[in-house]
Amino acid sequence: MAEPLRFHPLVADDLAAATAWYDEISIELGNRFRHTVDARFDSIEQWPESYGIADAPLRVARVDRFPYLIVFEHSPAATEVVGVFHSAANPNKWRARKQ
Repeated sequence: MAEPLRFHPLVADDLAAATAWYDEISIELGNRFRHTVDARFDSIEQWPESYGIADAPLRVARVDRFPYLIVFEHSPAATEVVGVFHSAANPNKWRARKQ
């Protein structure tokens, strides 16, 4: 069985901001965004090594149908989600979280 994901403390803020933006358009769209992110979290938890390395040791998983990336670090000991970022965001934003 896969180890549960760990989350950087700012991931909750990332998700709240993105979900709020989609909620302003439509509550249904916000719910769909959150469901899609949760499904990708499940996939990362089960198969973390199936995602490409973006900037070692960080890996990136795209969120289906939304312009967001889930950035995470996987090691034999744990898998930690570093953040959920818009795909147009400056990569230094997520790189800085691991320093």
